[in-house]
Amino acid sequence: MLNFIQIKNILEKYGKTPKKSLGQNFLIDAGISKKIASLGAFSDYGVLEIGAGLGILTGELCRVYKNVAAVEIDKSLEPILKENLDACANLRLIFGDILDADLPALFSGPEKVNVCANLPYYITTPIMLKLLKCGVKFENIIVMVQKEAADKICAKTGNAISVIVSCYGEAKKMFSVPKSNFYPQPKVNSAVVKITRHSIPAAAPRDEELMYKVIDAAFGQRRKTLANALASSLGVDKGKIIEIVKETAGNENIRGEDLDVAAFADISNMIYDLHDF
Repeated sequence: MLNFIQIKNILEKYGKTPKKSLGQNFLIDAGISKKIASLGAFSDYGVLEIGAGLGILTGELCRVYKNVAAVEIDKSLEPILKENLDACANLRLIFGDILDADLPALFSGPEKVNVCANLPYYITTPIMLKLLKCGVKFENIIVMVQKEAADKICAKTGNAISVIVSCYGEAKKMFSVPKSNFYPQPKVNSAVVKITRHSIPAAAPRDEELMYKVIDAAFGQRRKTLANALASSLGVDKGKIIEIVKETAGNENIRGEDLDVAAFADISNMIYDLHDF
C-alpha cells in the first residue's frame, strides 16, 4: 500500500494537486486494486477503465486483461500515467470525458468486455446511464462508488438508476472500501458493486428508448402519482394512462418508486401500442 508520503511525492514531482472539481480521490491501496481487477476478469476479455487516476488500478487491469482502454478526463495526469504504465503494452490511454466517448468504437471487435471504474460521486449516475444505454453489451460492470450510491444501484426499486440497472443485469455489493484508502481522504466510505449482465433479459420492452422515457418521467416528478407524471411528461391522454397503470399495477394512484423494471416495460409496451402519443 502506498502511504501518504509516497503519493504526495509523486504528485509534487509533477506539480500536481488533486482537483476537487473532478472529484479526484486517488485509490492508494494496491491490495484493493488487485481485488477489484480480479472481479470477473478473464485473460481473453477486454476492459474499459473510467478514471485512471495515478494508474494503480490500471496496472492491475493490464496484468489480468488482454486489452485495456483507460479513459481519463484529466490530461495533466499524462506524465504520471506514462511513467507508471510504460511497460503496459496492452493499454490504450485515452484523455477525454467519458460522457463524450464513443464507447462502441473502442470495442468494436468480437471480444467480451468488462468495465472497471472508480466513479466520483457527483457524476456516478450520468456515467452509469451512459454505460447502460451506449449499446455495448458489457459482461460485467464493476464500479467503486460512495456507499450511498452503491445502495441505490443495488436496490430493485425506488430510484431510476436501480430500475435501469436491473433491466441490464444483477447488481451485487461485493465489498466495502474505507475512506482511509484514498488520497485525499473523502468524507464517506465507498463500496464496490458488480453488475453481471442478464443471460435472459429481465424485461422485454418493444422500444427500449420509450421505456427509459417512461422511467425518467416516473422519477422526474416523484411527488406525482405515476399516472399524472406520465401524462404530463409524455403528452399521452391522461385517461388512457390511468387505464394502463390500473391494468399493469392494479392501482391508479401508485408511484413509480413502487414498481420494478418488468412493470415499467409492460407500461411502456402499452403506451407504444397506442401509436398516437
